[in-house]
Amino acid sequence: MSFIRVNEVGGDSLERVNKLLHNIPGGVYKAAFSALRRAGDTAKTRAGQFAAAEYTINKGEFMRRVHSKTHITGGAGGVMGMSISFSGTVLPLLTFNTTYSRDGTVQTQVKRNGGAATLQHAFVARIFGPTAVFERVGSPRFPVEQKFGPSTGHMMRNEEVIEKMDETIRDTYEKRVEHEILRVLNGWGG
Repeated sequence: MSFIRVNEVGGDSLERVNKLLHNIPGGVYKAAFSALRRAGDTAKTRAGQFAAAEYTINKGEFMRRVHSKTHITGGAGGVMGMSISFSGTVLPLLTFNTTYSRDGTVQTQVKRNGGAATLQHAFVARIFGPTAVFERVGSPRFPVEQKFGPSTGHMMRNEEVIEKMDETIRDTYEKRVEHEILRVLNGWGG
């Protein structure tokens, strides 16, 4: 499981929210919470894009296999925090850029910035279910083990992905907080 924590979002905009909404009970919390929730939703939506930029996986395949949760906390003194957790199982090697030929050569590339590697003793077959990449454990014919790439949670631990997520959260929060202030001042949304 991978966590992304945002420690400090929009210090200047939070002061503006406090100045404009200090007379409305719970207004500061409503506006900041809604803007932070929307920023988290945007970041979770774009997570597949960020992972696909670093790894050779399709965005749709990543989104089908990832489980994400957002947790927003409001502490004393008006401090709010958000954490997004990503989890998932390891992905079969054929999910990534893996090619195989009739002569038994299996090549795979998991990260986009790395080159393709040839797997010497691997083969592609349909043994336990869907077609997958396998490797013999010993010299006899069986047992064989399936080869996997990283999990979706592990992909989200990549430094470039974390930086892009953090930037997306900050940008979206700054854009959304003005709209949320207007909503609270006009009494929209409960």
